[in-house]
Amino acid sequence: MLNGYPKGWWFKFAQDTSEERPDRAGCCSRCCHRASPLGLQEAGQRPRLGDKPIWEQIGSSFIQHYYQLFDNDRTQLGAIYIDASCLTWEGQQFQGKAAIMEKLSSLPFQKTQHSITSQDHQPTPDSCILSMGVGQPKADEDPILGFQQMFLLKSINDAWVCTNGVFRLALHNFG
Repeated sequence: MLNGYPKGWWFKFAQDTSEERPDRAGCCSRCCHRASPLGLQEAGQRPRLGDKPIWEQIGSSFIQHYYQLFDNDRTQLGAIYIDASCLTWEGQQFQGKAAIMEKLSSLPFQKTQHSITSQDHQPTPDSCILSMGVGQPKADEDPILGFQQMFLLKSINDAWVCTNGVFRLALHNFG
């Protein structure tokens, strides 16, 4: 047994597009709020929907949705966090939805545009998805920098939420 599950099993994820989510008013009703894990599957049989494994589709949709909200209206990001969520932003720890939203709302720039250059996604043994986004943010008139951001996504009550996240700018000191 590994974490309570028989050795050699993978979790199967699937997108649920069959019902509307009135409890998610003001949010998009896709990606993070439209998918749920459906059970276990033998190792070696990766669940797929189209050409990509389902966890890559969920993770990719989540990242697209996250940065769209971040760039257009950061206050909407509260829909993807829960009270137990944790965020590390440039080494500073924030725990809980309120603290995370306070940090994101207090960032010193008004206008942002993220360009995502690559992303990776993995299923975890406990039915979560680990997603990593790499790219370049443009904030106000500041120079373009690189960044990495990691998200741990979990389905709670048929909604994908971010339980953990880490953000770092890619700053190099070559001097």
